[in-house]
Amino acid sequence: MRLVRAFAALLTGGGFLAAWLAFAGRFVPALDVLASFLPLFGAAILLGLLVARPRFIRAVAIALAGLAPVMIGMAPEWARDIPTARADAPPIRVLTHNVWQRNRDPAATAQTLIDAKPDVLLLQEVGGSFRPMLAALDQHFAFRTACPPGCDLAIFSRWPIADSDYFLKDGDGKAFGPPLLWARIEGPDGRRFTAMTLHYPWPTSRDQAVRRREVARALVRIDRDPLIVAGDMNLTPWAAAMREQDRAFAPLMRMTRALPSWPRLFPVLPIDQIYAGRDWGLRSVRRLPATGSDHRPILVTLGRT
Repeated sequence: MRLVRAFAALLTGGGFLAAWLAFAGRFVPALDVLASFLPLFGAAILLGLLVARPRFIRAVAIALAGLAPVMIGMAPEWARDIPTARADAPPIRVLTHNVWQRNRDPAATAQTLIDAKPDVLLLQEVGGSFRPMLAALDQHFAFRTACPPGCDLAIFSRWPIADSDYFLKDGDGKAFGPPLLWARIEGPDGRRFTAMTLHYPWPTSRDQAVRRREVARALVRIDRDPLIVAGDMNLTPWAAAMREQDRAFAPLMRMTRALPSWPRLFPVLPIDQIYAGRDWGLRSVRRLPATGSDHRPILVTLGRT
């Protein structure tokens, strides 16, 4: 019985402390990495109370105090207004997937991507065991971007790619901003749009904050209305860093709402994201079945205004 009580106290107390430390991440960036696990901290508090079975009033008090930072941290994600596409807007299916350097089953992964029938496919970590599958995908997509040595990104499209590069370019063709892969695509309605994919370091790395801010500063210099940005951002919606990025990327809107994509078997962290500019509205978002990657693919269907 003592062991049970100790376990319950550890769950409740640990979850309580971790939740408040995660909440403090909005003021202390070093603690913000804990915010990714807010739902787990809330679950730990509730499980601890369930095991300990304290008196009703005490249980309510602990639950309210412990779950307050969890609810405050997560509520804004559900309150966000995501624009919907008009019913008559032609659908564009955009799929993003980190195929993982150590993909366990590259062929099955490629087949899952093909079977999803995306119009635009945005991939990260293609430089490892998945690389031979790029040629297989070429058989199903008419167009693909080139990427320089050391680049682990790829963009496939069913429609013509008018231009692409590993850096953004100004009016004089001069590169600027951090490395990321983009393609200017001829849409089926004759209008061009730009699709972009990137991959951030883990939030425990100081490089992530630098990269996020570099990307945001670079995007300000281009037309963001027809833009789609997707990739493995290693950020969850309840992190202060994600809220900062949402503001910095505006008027781009994040179309993914708390959709867990990692780890592969039991996804709990929504770290793969898709943003779209004002030209786009959302029709649907769904997570695809597990592949040989440690991430799940995310398929978003957009409609153009």
